[in-house]
Amino acid sequence: MPAITREFAATFFAALASRDPEKIAPFVADEAEWLMVGPIELFPYCGQHLGKAAVLAAYARIRERHNSVEQTREFLMTDGESASALTRLTEKQRSTGKLVIVRLAQFARFADGKVHEFCSITDTLGAAEQVLGRQLIGPPDAPALVDL
Repeated sequence: MPAITREFAATFFAALASRDPEKIAPFVADEAEWLMVGPIELFPYCGQHLGKAAVLAAYARIRERHNSVEQTREFLMTDGESASALTRLTEKQRSTGKLVIVRLAQFARFADGKVHEFCSITDTLGAAEQVLGRQLIGPPDAPALVDL
């Protein structure tokens, strides 16, 4: 397999940002190991997902809860076998209509043009504060840092 190019990596990360399992599926290896770091009590799609079916099911759960509105790629790097990106996503909660801005650091390792290992680290504290509408560190009645 040829080296993973910047363009290929950008297409992969754009598919992830879409939250659409059909767009994501061509990039995921059957035996993929996928980790989305975050509190599963608040974000039930977080955690370890083993295998393509589990990965796609996680993105289906994300899509049930959130509609991706905008994505800004702040950083993208590839070394031919792996790729990393820092992305800011603006999503709308389907249940409330509230906009939530999240920052993600994502790391993917490819083989044969498919992702075999993946880790996504989200600013879940910032996202949780926006979802709950209050700061989680500090006085309980403090307003959220980002008021949308």
